[in-house]
Amino acid sequence: MDDLLRFDHYDVRPGSRFVTLTGEADLSTIKHLQHDLGRLLAPRWVTHLTLDLKTLRFLDCAALAVLLRIRQTAMARGQRMTVTAAQGGPARVIALSGSGHLLDSRFGTVQIPAVGRPAGRDLVAFA
Repeated sequence: MDDLLRFDHYDVRPGSRFVTLTGEADLSTIKHLQHDLGRLLAPRWVTHLTLDLKTLRFLDCAALAVLLRIRQTAMARGQRMTVTAAQGGPARVIALSGSGHLLDSRFGTVQIPAVGRPAGRDLVAFA
């Protein structure tokens, strides 16, 4: 399972922890995702957890739900979680779910073509 999803982290400054997710976050890795992110957020001195998704190749709805639960846990403890650098498929899943604002996402916008929808009905996604 470690080959599918990997976590690299470092502490940026007192209170801030930066985590890079690499690989695939899906139904088969959600227990790993929940456990490791929970562990990285556990110390009370961590006030802000930043998740960098630049090297995440795949994100499904089950893994997104875990990210939202981790965010909820962080908020209940007075901590903050930010998602940065999502691109490709993971950015589209976040955008189409409408949860980008909940994840305090920090990435630009890209147009998702209106496949099967009338012209002028493009969705804006984060990339």
